[in-house]
Amino acid sequence: MGSEEDAADMFKCPVCNGNVKTGPDDVVITCTYCGSTTTIEGKAIGDHLMEPAVDAEKRLEGFRSFLDENKGMNKSLVSNAHVVENRLIYVPIWMSQVKADSYYKGYKTVQVPVEKTRRVRDSDGNWKTERYTDYETGYVPVQDEIHTNTSERLLARKGARFYGLEDYLATVDVKRTVPYNFEAIKDLEPDMLNAEIGQEEAEKALHSRVADRHRADAKSGLSELFDCRTTTEVGNTTYLQTPFSLVRYKFQGDLYKAAIDGNSGKVLMGEIPITKAQRALWTIIGLLGIIISGIGGQLALDQIMATESEVMFLVGGIAALIVGIIMAFYGFKVLLMTQRTKKG
Repeated sequence: MGSEEDAADMFKCPVCNGNVKTGPDDVVITCTYCGSTTTIEGKAIGDHLMEPAVDAEKRLEGFRSFLDENKGMNKSLVSNAHVVENRLIYVPIWMSQVKADSYYKGYKTVQVPVEKTRRVRDSDGNWKTERYTDYETGYVPVQDEIHTNTSERLLARKGARFYGLEDYLATVDVKRTVPYNFEAIKDLEPDMLNAEIGQEEAEKALHSRVADRHRADAKSGLSELFDCRTTTEVGNTTYLQTPFSLVRYKFQGDLYKAAIDGNSGKVLMGEIPITKAQRALWTIIGLLGIIISGIGGQLALDQIMATESEVMFLVGGIAALIVGIIMAFYGFKVLLMTQRTKKG
């Protein structure tokens, strides 16, 4: 995960004159004092959007519910999990409407029926010529178009990689957004991440993304793609700040984490501890699996080698072998794990 604690510069807010700590690559800055959002040159970013966020207690409520749903045999997980970090992070995103038109050429292969002849002997031993149908590879030229008009989003960061962030970005819904209002979230004390990608760079990246997607779609239906030319119109670009939350908690001395949608307070994904008792139980299951598979394998082998085998014993031996292998696999797999990841 990229660190957010790199050596920082200071930026003087053009609105309140506050000194704002910034990273070396920041190009759009949100003032942590007054909330104004400007470019590094001090130019206002203008009207933009945000998603509202729930408070820390609401996020903890969703987190506890997630633990309760996934605790399994670990009944003490909810009561003994100690939250050491409940961080609200506003993540910058560029949104654009991208109209794209692609024109491509290529070919695809087909199996073409071909009438052929061959010499064969009939039942009397006489030679005769018969006709038959064979299939040969043919090449069909393709010239087609792809037209799309999609809403695209781009994370405006180069180095921020938090646990669960990609899953979170997939849930961002423009319908949940409101005009940016720092006063509405100021009391939540969020970390406001600055953008490391400006509007112009974002629009170029979105052009490339859509063009690559069109090319992949065109290529998927062809044996060979000769040419694919894409033109795009990127417009209605908007800066959006969305709430992502990262919770870290301790359980039996080890540290675990969960990613939360800061708008709803629901867990997107999280780590669930596997206790020593659970690993011991799965070890026993794995050992039993080895024993069962051994007995089943021997039983099946005896029936195969016997001159008169019993089908019921043969099937039972094979079934025991398969079940035992599955038990052993999962038993020792869990033994090597310290946690499992569950989706919210």
